Amino acid sequence: MTQTAGKMTRSQPKRVFTVEMGLYGLILGLALAVRLIALGRWPLLDGEAGMALASWRFARGLPASLRGFSPILFNWSALSSFLSGGSDGLIRLPSLLLGSALVLWPYGLRRYLGRVGALAAALILAFSPSLVYFSRVADGSVIVAFCGLGLVWSALGYWESRENCYAVASGVLLTLALLASPLAYTFTAVLLVLPGVLWLHRRLTGEEEPLAMWTETWAGFANDRGARRPVLLGVGLVLLIGGIALFLNPLGLQQALDLLGQWVGGLQWLRGSWYRLPLLLVVYETLPLVLGIVGLVLERKRRDSAAFLLRTWVVITLLVSIVPGYRPPNSVLLTLVPLVLWSAFVVQRFWKTLADTRGNSLLWTLVVVGCLVAFAMIIQLVTYLNTSASGYLLRMAALAVFLLSVYALVWSLRGAELPLRASVLLVLVLLSLGGIRTMARVNYASARDPLEPLVGSTVSAEVLDLDQYAASFSSQTLGDPRVMSWQVDRTLEVPLGWYLREFEKVSFERTIPAAPAAEGLIFPVGAGEPPKYVALRFAVHSHYPGGSFGFREWLRWWAGLDSAVSVVANEDAALWVRVPQR
Repeated sequence: MTQTAGKMTRSQPKRVFTVEMGLYGLILGLALAVRLIALGRWPLLDGEAGMALASWRFARGLPASLRGFSPILFNWSALSSFLSGGSDGLIRLPSLLLGSALVLWPYGLRRYLGRVGALAAALILAFSPSLVYFSRVADGSVIVAFCGLGLVWSALGYWESRENCYAVASGVLLTLALLASPLAYTFTAVLLVLPGVLWLHRRLTGEEEPLAMWTETWAGFANDRGARRPVLLGVGLVLLIGGIALFLNPLGLQQALDLLGQWVGGLQWLRGSWYRLPLLLVVYETLPLVLGIVGLVLERKRRDSAAFLLRTWVVITLLVSIVPGYRPPNSVLLTLVPLVLWSAFVVQRFWKTLADTRGNSLLWTLVVVGCLVAFAMIIQLVTYLNTSASGYLLRMAALAVFLLSVYALVWSLRGAELPLRASVLLVLVLLSLGGIRTMARVNYASARDPLEPLVGSTVSAEVLDLDQYAASFSSQTLGDPRVMSWQVDRTLEVPLGWYLREFEKVSFERTIPAAPAAEGLIFPVGAGEPPKYVALRFAVHSHYPGGSFGFREWLRWWAGLDSAVSVVANEDAALWVRVPQR
């Protein structure tokens, strides 16, 4: 009976789906959901609209400038425009999908991060304010982040196993990144510097293994013709499909070279705001920044391949973004990704220290009490910012004293270990909740607010209203929402050209005509007032005019309150419509 049972047990198929896989599926669903919410609320930014308009014209055989765009995004936009006429959502689809799929890479890094650490990394990637924001923007930066994290998985896999599938994945991911955004060259700099770091480590410590692994891997790959062929085939397919769109866009490779020119041109050499990237990390990515720094300190003695790669990644991306500086806001993504992985090391280590206290109700009681007191303090702070009554500051101080007293009491009765662990948990919970709040604010409430450091100068949400009014006027006066003729100022071709693309007659002029021939005109406010036309005023672009403000005003902005910091400058345009003759 026992043998039969044993044979039956051995013959049972191995379970493929696990609870852990289900958790990653849930995280992927959450990541996709937060990136889809209110996606159509915001118009395309200038970079997106310029690429979308050029690809739409290219798909219809119209004259279009093809230089200066990501070839992978341009070709996708042209395909979607050819098949469906294009839309804001379709233009952003590659960024949205790959930005969501980014959360799956930690599953392949569980051996290095630990199971709990990998799950924590996936959650941070899913709800990161910066990653969510750039997953909803078609600029290619999140594609580079996806490829960069994938290259960590494929490079480590090839170093250890020498299996060709990892080499093919590495070649494909690197090629895809080079077709997506200038940020790919920052990551390429990391890969080029890494051998020098390993060599320097050998000179300083005498340890041969890290550099030997690197050199042996590359020597083996160079001497293995069977390994090179599938890699070259994979790279060639990416270039053929994504780069030149099956020869439909022969300038695709030139577009890829233009990305290198944009990267080099962005090296400002000690000019501009050198602190921009650290500011973005502090404002938007506090949790991975704090945990990442802790991880770098705690894991400073690690000497494996992953540790060297991640250290080099953090240092090089910081240096390139500070001195000299290629500093668009999306540059924060490349520094964020390795910090998330260092955060995973910290979470895994802390989870192990909680092994004997995870079921302790007093531990979780302290965390809950800490959260309630912290929320009460925030309420008092917001009320103080509204009223300036000093009594609310006293209440905040009293709440702080109460919380410290509770933790001190537990310390005196049960020792230091329990309240210290509860304190760490409390900080993690508060930073996580703060990150989710920041993610929701910048993506759903203020994604076109130039006061957001992640946003900067931007296209106003009123552009969508302008598009709706133009279609409405055309429908009311001519019976069709897309037959009205328009004359538009040339400086407004981006972004308005994209939103007016389906009108049959649209021309772009340098100045407002003395005798306009079109039924509708769109020109900057102050360009003139044509007779027999009535106008509506819309903001097209918005930017922060600059100026310094006190800490209290910035604190009011952070709390979502009206303040002097809320002043922004708009570039307005007037939509003129001809008055019907009676």
